[in-house]
This record gives sequence, structure tokens and C-alpha cells, in this order.
Amino acid sequence: MTIALRSKHTVPSALFAKKPSSAENWFNAAGQLNAGSNVEAIQILGSLMGEIASGKVNMKNPEHYETLAAEKKARQEMFVAAFKGDRDGWQELGAAIGAEISEVANRDGFMRRFLVRADLAQGTMPRLRVRWANVTALYASSASQVHPLFVRDKYIYPPEFYVLGNIMVEEREIAQGAGDMLEDAFLRTQEQIMVQEDRLLKIFFDNTVGVANAQQLLAGGLTPSGLAATREQIITWGLPADKFLMAANIWTDIVGNAASWANLFDPVTQYEIIQTGFLGTLLGLQLITDAYREPNQKVLNAGDMYITSRPDTLGAYTDRGPVNAVPVDQQLHGIPARGWFFSELLSMTVVNSRAIVKATR
Repeated sequence: MTIALRSKHTVPSALFAKKPSSAENWFNAAGQLNAGSNVEAIQILGSLMGEIASGKVNMKNPEHYETLAAEKKARQEMFVAAFKGDRDGWQELGAAIGAEISEVANRDGFMRRFLVRADLAQGTMPRLRVRWANVTALYASSASQVHPLFVRDKYIYPPEFYVLGNIMVEEREIAQGAGDMLEDAFLRTQEQIMVQEDRLLKIFFDNTVGVANAQQLLAGGLTPSGLAATREQIITWGLPADKFLMAANIWTDIVGNAASWANLFDPVTQYEIIQTGFLGTLLGLQLITDAYREPNQKVLNAGDMYITSRPDTLGAYTDRGPVNAVPVDQQLHGIPARGWFFSELLSMTVVNSRAIVKATR
């Protein structure tokens, strides 16, 4: 029997759950948001954010959750068998988790959507061509540090660094049958790999404040005119404004003035797309949020907003391949635990600080 790496949850999926105090589901049978207008779509998306934040529904299981008990038991048996089995079985499971993390990061991760991927052949060093001279770039030297670089030449040679994850499972957890350990291992790895990539992207964005574009303070909250003025900073440089990344609480400003925003908002209604945090286009900008993520996987602070230009004008990353997983047996060190050491080799560069502007409310 084939068992998915990611389990279903005890709370219902938004794909099948009903709206609060309503007989109508959030989504119809075709997986489309049950909204009759842009105003209603704005209100429903806001209400859904609140239900997810309170833990009443989730966006992670696209199947019916009534089979949770049977599937959870089968998944747990598979995990325990791998834990107690030989090294090859444990290594296989770790490789499957690493491959799934890479796939999810490519689909849902902010860093991989906001920056363009630069191809990197085996045996070569990262080299990025700069289209604009005399600009300030930023490059990462580790998974938590970025540095400015004034660009005079045609190329930037960013250093590569590791993003690391270390997941351990104790014998005691196996004996006590604690929770869904496979799902827990996947989520912990996702937090240490994909979420770390996105946190580093936020560090990049925050470090561009004042370099080329001033931070915008929206004292009265987000308004159409405030969004247009923030976007104008990028357009003034002759760059196209492309994406709008916002924290969950910003949506309350949009819901509170839904009639004004409705004509500027082209919503996405497909469940699978909303899962990734892409909600549609707002004033011509791709609207992206982390509101539908697990709480410990959110990377934005309340009030955070960022507008960026297209990835090919903003920056790039290099990636040496999928997440690598190496089995680790702590019993050799006197600890009854097994796990995996996950790693990936990246470089990240924001080539043009003019292509990002930050706003806060």
C-alpha cells in the first residue's frame, strides 16, 4: 500500500468544511471558492484566514478526512518499521521527505517565487550577470546573514552556503506512539529548510530599506491610494511592479473597505492555488500571503508589506539539487534516537535594491 508522506489532520479541510453559521461550503465540488462577486470573495478569504488561524479548518488535506484513523495507523506502522529496520529503509524514508520538501518549496516557497533560479553546472561557481550598473546588491553568506555590495562590474559572484535541518526521533516516542510522527518529521523539516529560505528572503527585503527606496508608513492602514503610492517607488526607477507580499492582518484593511477594493481585485478561486498563498491580482500586482500556512511556518510580522519587481529584475538564487538526507543514528553516542541530517547548497542574491519597497501599517 502506498502511503502519502503528509497526513490528514483532525480538523476538517477547508475544501469540504462549511462556512461559520452557514450550510454552504467554502468551496464547491469543483474546488472553486463559493463567492458570487469580488466583494464576497474578499470577505470569504478574510473569514477563511480567521478560521485557519483559530485552528478550526486547514488548507493541507485535499481529501476527505473521515479515513484519518485508518490511514494514520498505516502511516505509523510504516514509520515504526523503518525506525526499527535497517539503515536502507530509514535512508529511503529520509530521501522521500527531502524530495517532498524540495517539491513543496518550489511550489509554495516565497524565495523560489520572488527570485529567478540561475542554472549552475557541476564544477562551476555561481555567477550572476548584472543588467544595471551602479546599484546596491545584497548577497547571503549564510542562512541568516546578508551583506551589501555596490555593483560596478557586469557580474556578481555570490558565495554558496548551506541550509541545514536536523530531525531526531527518540525510542521513547516510538514506544509511546506519540502523534503522527511522519507528519511531524515532515513539518519540522519543512520549517528548517523551506521556511528558513523564506526567512532569509525577508532579511534581504528588510535590509534594502533606505538603500534605494524609503519605507512607507501607512498610518491609516492599507488603502488603494497608499498601495499605488508604494508601488510608484518601483515604477519611478523604470521597473515593472510585479508582486505584493503581505501579512495576514493586512487583509482586514481590504475587507473593511471591500467595495473600494473590489474593482481593483481579480481573485483566484481555485483551492489548490489559494493553498500556495496566491490570492489573485490587486492593482495589477500578484497578491501573495502566508496567512494560510501553519502558524510556526509563517515568516511575516504583523503589518509587513513588500512590493517587488519581476524576479529577473530583482535577484536570483542557485540550487545544487534537491534536499539531501543522510541517516543519523545517535545510539552510537549513547542516545536511543535515530533521525536524518538534511542539507541543501544555495546562493541567494538581490541584485537590484531598487526593485523592492517595504511598507508597514
